[in-house]
Amino acid sequence: MSVQTLARRIRTRLHDTDSIAYDDAEILDCINNGVRFIRRIIANLRPALLLSEVEGVLEAGTRSITLEKRPTKIINVTAGDRLIKSEEFFTGKKIYHDFDKIFRNHNPIYNRHEKNTYSERALHQTEMAFIVQRPSDAEGTPREFFLTGSQTLNFFPIPNRPTKYTVRTVDDIEEIEWTGKSPLLTEYDDFLIEYAAIRLSVGNEYDMTQETQLMANIVAQIQALLIPPPAGVLTKSYWGSRRSKAGGW
Repeated sequence: MSVQTLARRIRTRLHDTDSIAYDDAEILDCINNGVRFIRRIIANLRPALLLSEVEGVLEAGTRSITLEKRPTKIINVTAGDRLIKSEEFFTGKKIYHDFDKIFRNHNPIYNRHEKNTYSERALHQTEMAFIVQRPSDAEGTPREFFLTGSQTLNFFPIPNRPTKYTVRTVDDIEEIEWTGKSPLLTEYDDFLIEYAAIRLSVGNEYDMTQETQLMANIVAQIQALLIPPPAGVLTKSYWGSRRSKAGGW
């Protein structure tokens, strides 16, 4: 849903369709606050819905990587250097109308690629204060990771051979512009409209009890949508898997 559509519906709730009580900047600020408010609820209950995944291979001696976006929450980090499978494939081996050889060029006209599959294990998150108490040049298979700054992720021990890694995060978002669109699903845009209307209409009053109750109602509705079903449980029968003499179970 576009921001301008959101603003129009918020103004309708506030009986301010002529833009007399609230200007566009106030509406936009409240929409951005509402987006962060709803995302925090989703990140606490179902972070996988906001998941971003980064994969790569650390060369031996490389101790850190820089993420493209700042993470607000790290879901998990996995890494491993045990090679399971290696595959070789080619692209562009035959190029249409390319029959002539280039003078003194002995390189093939196709690309050779190698795809390696590694076994990865979850790493334990720690802090730099605990790492400095150990040998800083320790090498081996990474077992832990820690953050320095907002985007640099460090591995410990330092990999001593090529190591595959996967980082799953909930990334920070930029504020929405007036010409932009809501990053939420349309289902959650309804909660965003309610949030903005409540904050704009009740925010200037000194009695915060009503606002607290209305916000709790929004949170409860979002939680009802996000709470996953209970995990299934497999059980065995009384007799287990043994077959009886009569041929039954």
